[in-house]
This record gives sequence, structure tokens and C-alpha cells, in this order.
Amino acid sequence: MGKTKRNSNSSPNATGGVRGESLVWTHKMDEALVDAFVLQHDLKNRNGGTFTSHAYDQIVKELKEAFPDKPIDKERVKNRMKYIKRGFGTCYDLFRNISGFGWNPITHMFEADSDVWDRLIKDHPEAAEWMNKPILHYDKLKRLYGKDRANGDSSESPEEMMQRLTQEDNQLEGDVISEIDRLLSRNEATLQDLDDDTSPDGRKKHKGKATKEEIQTEIMKGIQGIGEYIKKSTEAMAKAHNSQLAVPATEIWDVILALNLDPNMEMIAYRFLINNSVEVEALLGCPLEKRKDYLMRILPRS
Repeated sequence: MGKTKRNSNSSPNATGGVRGESLVWTHKMDEALVDAFVLQHDLKNRNGGTFTSHAYDQIVKELKEAFPDKPIDKERVKNRMKYIKRGFGTCYDLFRNISGFGWNPITHMFEADSDVWDRLIKDHPEAAEWMNKPILHYDKLKRLYGKDRANGDSSESPEEMMQRLTQEDNQLEGDVISEIDRLLSRNEATLQDLDDDTSPDGRKKHKGKATKEEIQTEIMKGIQGIGEYIKKSTEAMAKAHNSQLAVPATEIWDVILALNLDPNMEMIAYRFLINNSVEVEALLGCPLEKRKDYLMRILPRS
């Protein structure tokens, strides 16, 4: 029995989809996605704030039935909702405790008198973009995630991570200083006394007391430990900050494939976009028929 020849440009991925198949989410698909989550929420297919595996299976099934020509799978559903949820979280945290604002379900924008906007922008300059930027499905997303954010049960934000890592850095440094004090106490000496490691009769100090070399070694280990931990913490904070508005890499690749670029340009475009989150947002804001032209204009020239 002969073997079936597989298309060399397609191969199964870990989520049951086909690698290389592009998926560009439209407003209609986003609406269906949010509605599917709301349905599972109403059916109580959640454990706390987390949707069950059964809920995701039902959401994928519903979307596949609605859009049978789209390569929809669980991973792409999760990534898209994470992206939508980030935008909602930014708006919710910004406007929830501010009086005078209201979300208009027709325009999908926050509205307020000009003096109310002026006061908010003065305190939070980042709010200015929302004067002319819609946030779709806000009412439904508030049902899904508003309670979690109000109760502080949302995932750790980059700012919260920075604060936590800074506190851990300070605690680690304090522990090292305490250890140095303990070693000095064992030696019954001050830091100035470390230059003289002999007793008054000329003999070396022993009998279980830490020597000058031992203390210096411990100090150096402590300093190196602090330096290494701060380095790792800084990398983690930078990663968290960059992820705040980042579009999932899989979605960026899907967008590129949908543009039918020359194969030699696909990797160039991908590498450029994953390192330029602002340009990704701008590209996704373009009409579908204008995206390729915009991308070719912003790509670096060799």
C-alpha cells in the first residue's frame, strides 16, 4: 500500500492544527470568541477565575463550526483571549475608579466631558490614547474578568513583578550583610582588625574562629550572589515590561503569512516585528488590504 505524500509546506503542530496555516482574527471572529467565553462563564465552566479544559474544548468547537475555513485550535484561542484581556485590563484599571466616565456601547469608546478628560490625562498621560480609541466588547469582558481585577486576583502585572523583585533584592542584600556581621562577631574583630590575623604573641588565630581569608571569601561570595541575582531580576523585569503590550509570536507569524510575502521576506519581517511591539500594533490597526504596503514601508532596508 503506497504512502500518502504530505505537503512539504505543512506539518502538524502540538495543538492539532497545521503549522504554516495563517489565522488573522477579524472583528467578527473576536465577537464570536468573546461570546463563546461568556457562554462558558454562564454555564459555570470555571474554577475560580480559570476556565476548565472542557470549556476550552467547547469554545474551540463553537468557533470551528462558525468559521469552518479557519485553522482554529486551543492554543490560538488562548493567545487571542490573552491579547484581548490585556487591552481590557488596561482600560478597566484606568477608568474603574474615575467618576464622570462612561463606556458607550454604540461607539465602543469611553466618553466624558473635556474637563474630566483633562484631569485624568494630567494624572495619567497614557489615558490620552483612549480619547479616540475604541475598546470592543468591554461590557462582556467586564462580566468575564472585572470581578477578578477588582478583587486583585488578576495575573501579576509587570509593575507588580518589578516591585516584588526589588523587595527580594533588598531582602537578599540584608541577609548577606547579616551574615557578614555574624562572621565578624565570631572573630571578635572589626573590619579594620582584618589586616592583622595574628594574636599578640605572634601565633595565628585558630580554635574555631573565622580567619581573615574566610571572612573575605564569604563577603565576596555574598557580593557576587547579589550581583547575579540583580542581573537575573533585571532581565525578568525587562521581559515582563516588554510583554505588557506584546502580541503573541504565533499571531505575528499568522499575520505575516496572510500577506503572501516573498519567502525571503517572511523571516525578515518576523524578526523585525517581534522586536517592535509599537509597529505590530500599528500594522494590526491597518485595514487588511493596506497591511502589506505598510509593512514593506517600515521594514529596514538592507
